[in-house]
Amino acid sequence: MSKIWRRILCVFSVCLLTCFIFIAPAISASDEVKTAVSVGPVQQVNPYYSTQTVTYSDGTSLTGHIISGPPKPPAGFEAESQAVVLPDNEATVATALLTVPTYNWVFGCSAVSGAMIAGYYDRNGYPGMYTGPANGGVAPLDHPASYWGTWTDVNSDTYPNNPLVASHNGIDGRVTKGSIDDYWIEYGSSANDPYITGAWTQHTWKNAIGDYMKTSQSIYDLGSSITTDGSTWFWTSGTSGQLTCAAMASTSDGYGHMISWSDGTYGRKLFYEARGYTVTTCYNQSTDNRYSGGFSFAQYKAEIDAGRPVMLNLDGHTIVGVGYSDPSTVYLHDTWHKDGSTQSMTWGTSYSGMTLLSVSIVNLAAFVADTTPSAFAFTDRTNVALNTEFKSNAITVAGINTAAPISVVGGRYSINGDAYTTASGTVIKGDTVKVRKISANASSTTKSATLTIGGVSDTFSVTTMVGP
Repeated sequence: MSKIWRRILCVFSVCLLTCFIFIAPAISASDEVKTAVSVGPVQQVNPYYSTQTVTYSDGTSLTGHIISGPPKPPAGFEAESQAVVLPDNEATVATALLTVPTYNWVFGCSAVSGAMIAGYYDRNGYPGMYTGPANGGVAPLDHPASYWGTWTDVNSDTYPNNPLVASHNGIDGRVTKGSIDDYWIEYGSSANDPYITGAWTQHTWKNAIGDYMKTSQSIYDLGSSITTDGSTWFWTSGTSGQLTCAAMASTSDGYGHMISWSDGTYGRKLFYEARGYTVTTCYNQSTDNRYSGGFSFAQYKAEIDAGRPVMLNLDGHTIVGVGYSDPSTVYLHDTWHKDGSTQSMTWGTSYSGMTLLSVSIVNLAAFVADTTPSAFAFTDRTNVALNTEFKSNAITVAGINTAAPISVVGGRYSINGDAYTTASGTVIKGDTVKVRKISANASSTTKSATLTIGGVSDTFSVTTMVGP
């Protein structure tokens, strides 16, 4: 019997050793962080574009592209950025064009481009990208200043408000500081953000894609003094291949963070996920005019044909590809035109003197709306003083994947600490809500306020103390 047990033990030991040798390395490899061995100097290519290359122990490298396209188009390229006459439906060449919002420059060209794409999705089957009341709660197609007005910075430069790009105190009912208040000084400023110098807590990211893209935020400078107001980082591989968001999350930037920490494409992914959507594809890739085998015009056409606008990075500006015409014409929106017009460029060349550099691809899973939240409950108050205002405990909205309607009867409610209101609105997953109710003037009397979110309700009651 002892020999049998010894044989069993021996076989078990061999199996265990085999697992350790072959399986353990695979597990550790999947969790391995790609570590930088050197960080190159900042190379300023032009006034609106700089690069920095990081090299890794396996001999590969990644390049960080800092894009800070100007608020106005560079002089000398007016003819190149003129509106185009789009071909009619009977054109003999293959043509496609998506109806994508045209938003004007504010906070940074990359963030505005991100907002144009998000606004397109908001209007085409992915509601809740824009959550404010303007235009009936749907992202406008153009002329943001007509909905949200304008503002002027310390340099006396005037910009349109656009809360899908960057939130701002006083816009869309906001009563607290937002992106503009916390991060903006003036275009090109490399000074610390106002919330840092002013020693206040920055706002919680929620509605503005520019926050998630890390646009105009000095904390993402990476020690190079090239992250300025108006700029956004995008990272690409040193080859024609894709740099996926999964790889960004496990690759060091050489400054103690992962690439994902500062990358604008990864930020777009975070924004969509914060809106309750699932990202299926996420990567940056150099275009084939820079590397043979890079992202091609054929791939660009496939994205447009699938109903997906394409973020195009130039060496000094970010634009949105909205259509095409064979053999190689790209129709685009450039953040500079206030008339809602469409411009064009030839694939692989330049626009306004800036050469095509890369694409930022973030695609979403098909969306099935769920606006019915998980049950929530308020804690009733008893034996309270007469004619006194009481606020409920905060409930957190859960179980929905898009904006859900919210309303109240018999009281007021507040979302995320904002002003109390009686007006109907919308909430998204993660929002916190409180209800406010004034107690009765008489003893032993109950007053109630009923809050309803997506068809689910609960009542907050306050009952006054027993009389003498």
